[in-house]
Amino acid sequence: MNAKIICLGEAMGEISVAPGGTSVNVGGDTFNTAIYMVREGLTAGFASAIGPDPFGKMIRDRLGVEGVADLLFESPEETGLYAITTAPDGERSFYYWRAQAAARGLLRRHGSALAPLLAETEGIYLSGITLWVLEQDAEALLGLLRGARAGGTKVMFDGNYRPRLWDGQEDRARELFAEVMALSDMVFPTFEDEQLLWQDGDPQAVIDRILALGPQLVVLKQGAQGCILATPEGQNHVPVPQPVTPLDTTAAGDSFNAAFLAALWSGASAQEAALAGHRLAGKVIRHRGALI
Repeated sequence: MNAKIICLGEAMGEISVAPGGTSVNVGGDTFNTAIYMVREGLTAGFASAIGPDPFGKMIRDRLGVEGVADLLFESPEETGLYAITTAPDGERSFYYWRAQAAARGLLRRHGSALAPLLAETEGIYLSGITLWVLEQDAEALLGLLRGARAGGTKVMFDGNYRPRLWDGQEDRARELFAEVMALSDMVFPTFEDEQLLWQDGDPQAVIDRILALGPQLVVLKQGAQGCILATPEGQNHVPVPQPVTPLDTTAAGDSFNAAFLAALWSGASAQEAALAGHRLAGKVIRHRGALI
């Protein structure tokens, strides 16, 4: 397995209902990021669990087509499913059927096989959705991250907070997000998400809170306003190179993170990486669906 970064999370069946019609596909935030990483020239893998169903096969087939290292484990539970509707202005609404999905038992069933894979890669990328999926085995996940990081593996975390998933468990979400941020080398928050979960008053409050936990780089995404790169030494704003009218904002953050990390791993500066992220996200949001 030669993936430089392993994306850890859940891929699901996707039913997309848009003004132009309905389509059936597969998707998921870290799954999307793994695919865009490979398209941007970075060797990447995707680790999850799938069920013995058509969506599980579609996920495996898609990884093969895209050239993403297949780190999927097969479980008896079914693969999760979600529906996404897109408004005329490009904003999305999500509906999920995944409470007992195969991915939720990934660490319980396959943690011992996954651990050495995470320990030998250069980076682990996960999200707030990953934390919800693996919440029942959170201590096992934290242990894997600590072990991998002790061996020199970098940890990258994208908050990607979804209120519908954490309804009634907001305190638990804040607890887990903070623990993983404290174990992360880089954090990729989105300002609107952070406001929802933490009630931060402004972008600076987000940056100060996360840097205090220990990450060496915070990339605060602000949509059309660009992003802020923040380290313990200072920060700077990287605007979007060209304004874009979105058709569908699905995977905007996923693709930004993928291009950013692919550029960074190739030797680019953080500023150059941010511009690469803006360029790819700008292309993605001009198309319907997560994967153009």
